[in-house]
Amino acid sequence: MHDSYANFHKIAQRTIAKSMQENQKSKTLQKGVQSRRTALEVLMRIQTSGAYANLALSAALKKSQLSDRDKAFVTLLVHGVTRNLNALDGIIKKYSKKPIDKLPDVLLNTLRLSIFQIENLPDTPPSAVLNTAAEIARACGHKGMASYTTAVLRNYLRDKESGVAPGHGASGDGAPDDGEEPSSNQAEAKAMDPAALALRYSIPEWLVRRWLQNFGQDEARTLLQFSTSEPRLIIRVNEQAITTEGLITILEGGGVKLRRSPLVPSCLVLASRGDPSKLPGYSEGLFSIQDDAAALAAIVVAPKPAETVLDLCAAPGGKALFLAEMMENRGRVIAVDKSASRLELLKRNRNRLGITNVEVVAADGRTFSQSQLVDRILIDAPCSGTGVLNRKSDLRYKLQEEDIISLSAIQAELLNNASTLLKPGGTLVYATCSVEPEENSLVVDSFLQSHPDFLLDDLSPFLPKDFIEEHHLSDSLKSGKLQILPSIGGLSGFFVARMNKTGLIE
Repeated sequence: MHDSYANFHKIAQRTIAKSMQENQKSKTLQKGVQSRRTALEVLMRIQTSGAYANLALSAALKKSQLSDRDKAFVTLLVHGVTRNLNALDGIIKKYSKKPIDKLPDVLLNTLRLSIFQIENLPDTPPSAVLNTAAEIARACGHKGMASYTTAVLRNYLRDKESGVAPGHGASGDGAPDDGEEPSSNQAEAKAMDPAALALRYSIPEWLVRRWLQNFGQDEARTLLQFSTSEPRLIIRVNEQAITTEGLITILEGGGVKLRRSPLVPSCLVLASRGDPSKLPGYSEGLFSIQDDAAALAAIVVAPKPAETVLDLCAAPGGKALFLAEMMENRGRVIAVDKSASRLELLKRNRNRLGITNVEVVAADGRTFSQSQLVDRILIDAPCSGTGVLNRKSDLRYKLQEEDIISLSAIQAELLNNASTLLKPGGTLVYATCSVEPEENSLVVDSFLQSHPDFLLDDLSPFLPKDFIEEHHLSDSLKSGKLQILPSIGGLSGFFVARMNKTGLIE
């Protein structure tokens, strides 16, 4: 009798344990379905209504009940799929019996999400991805969609596990494999074919051709790889509120892994992404979210506390606020931007950081005027953004080659107007997050030709000496113009030029 009871008790314990495991597995699957379903809804909104990825994602996460960790995962999925859209579609075309343009939106985007995960997130078992994909396809579509999704993904995984690069041929360049072994020269030519690179990196072919022509094969490939990479999360310390060392101590004490930027020592590169507003010190105004290459533009302005500084394209405000911090909350920073809505973020961060010397003006920088001339001007000009395509995941699909010419005309107008607002002896800094010469060096050169009272000024004092030596930047910096590329320490593509107004016209 006692043995029977003991055996029954053991069986009951095993049954309960198994049930708990199955329930936990079900909850985990349901949680995974919820996150991926949110990502699916955002991707479909981007595809069907042309919504901007950042805005669609922000709206979806705001109304969701997801945890912070799940929100970060959804963000990774949405931007990851968007950055790699053409490459993912190339894989789907290979394994889908139906033409890709005939697939329902739910089915197509479920496949995109699943293949992106398998290709880029190895910690998730492929079987789990397949199960979740089928669940989403069934919930958002019907049983037939679930079966089709499973069939496509199984065929893709079969090839992947056998060592065949799905949708990319044996060379991995996006072109079909003809079965013949190419020579080394043929393989290299095939690997650098603009059409193949455009498919592999989901970059417009016209832009790939430009980069190959302007930078050569090695630099162009680095740019392409960077453009599909996960962007770094970088914060800049408000050194009016705390030292950089002090904030590092607080963050590391909270388990945050980070490193200091070699370009801007007050910028900290975080090892993982998440909601930075949840980090210790955010609500207290101890730091801002700002790319180190972008922060460099404000450093080059080198404002002094008693001066009046004009930021002519200020929104969303990171550089204007940095200028104010460097001025020790004294003097005046006039932050001008034509977008009143984008200036609202500047106002909110101004309050969070305790900044009192920034004046916000909604106006077009090309026509803005005032009676008082200013000491320094920063123009962070509107541009093509080709240096930060990894941060603006959907920009690559909206950008047209003719945009570069139209933007350069706007940039010239901004420079021309700035020249009338600056005191003799004042400093003018021009910056973009573009890597296109027409928006950078050529714009500056054209401005200097028509404004002989402006001269380029050495940039060397504004970068760390070790960084200058490591990347052999001395000659470029002395010229007064610097084009930063991802090959320089993995930084975002960025351009900056510093000019002084002599007051003398030749």
